[in-house]
Amino acid sequence: MLIVLLTACGSDKPKPSESPQSQGTDDAGASKQESPPAAPAEKEEPETRIVKDDLGREVEIPVSPKRIIASEFSSELMAVGVKPVGAGHNDFKVVFTQSQMEGVEPIGDPPNVEKILELAPDLIIAPTIFPEIYPEAIEQLSKIAPIFYISFDQDPIFDIFPKVADLVGKSQEAKAWIESYEKEAQTAREQVHAAIGDETVSVFRIEKGRLRIYLNRNFAGYMLHSGLQVKSPEAVLAEIEKNKNGSAVEISLEKLPEFAADHMFIIVRTEGDDQGAFKEIEQSALWKSLPAVKNKQLYFIDTDKYYGSDITTIRETMKEAAGMLTKGQAD
Repeated sequence: MLIVLLTACGSDKPKPSESPQSQGTDDAGASKQESPPAAPAEKEEPETRIVKDDLGREVEIPVSPKRIIASEFSSELMAVGVKPVGAGHNDFKVVFTQSQMEGVEPIGDPPNVEKILELAPDLIIAPTIFPEIYPEAIEQLSKIAPIFYISFDQDPIFDIFPKVADLVGKSQEAKAWIESYEKEAQTAREQVHAAIGDETVSVFRIEKGRLRIYLNRNFAGYMLHSGLQVKSPEAVLAEIEKNKNGSAVEISLEKLPEFAADHMFIIVRTEGDDQGAFKEIEQSALWKSLPAVKNKQLYFIDTDKYYGSDITTIRETMKEAAGMLTKGQAD
């Protein structure tokens, strides 16, 4: 009977394959614990993107360009904290950003293809006029890096600047810069209006054999008409209406009274024959009859300082010109 009982008890033990310790093991006894689901792979950011330039071309550019060649647009890049590796001739002439251009390589005018090849750019920014005036160089440059063309025939602050900033992923920085600029501009406008009211303002350049009135771009044109929004003579307004983003028109001396204003900014280079040309005009009865001359409301401005149409030149010369008009700093 004892043997029968022992045999019965042994038959009630779980089989090896049913024992708690052996459940979930393979033949080798290794644990078969259920593995957690694999984490989804992180989505890789694209290395390039497609943008449309001012020639209407779709251009594939790096999402985060690191080595940029900028012809004419270095000021806009540096305003959002990006320094180009190379820049065009005119960018080095901007008085207000010359100290920031240290370390930037000149690429020449026309652009030096060999120099640009050495700089190994991943993006080139150029004016839309370049393919017309430098076709051979542009053809070679297009094989080095993508080229994004920007037209000057648009607002430098509200059109050109945001495009440049977007190319380098700095749109928010550009927006902050513009907001700050608008506050400064509004303050300057109010100060100027309080000082001169509805008196008119214009800007001229006198050269040997040529007299030009500046409109709404470089040589103080934009900062006066769009920045300070001063009142302009009707003849000047008519020219701006013809070309909103025009630079200048040449006029004859006889037409000067039509374009002259109550306050006149004058550009005369100190070197060459321009000073002599101005002396001749200065002695004429027509010149002496102008209201700005009679009221001593002439403002002689530095040619190099006021040369550019970049955003930094516009901002700084606007503040300087506002100071002249409000403090009576006329010759």
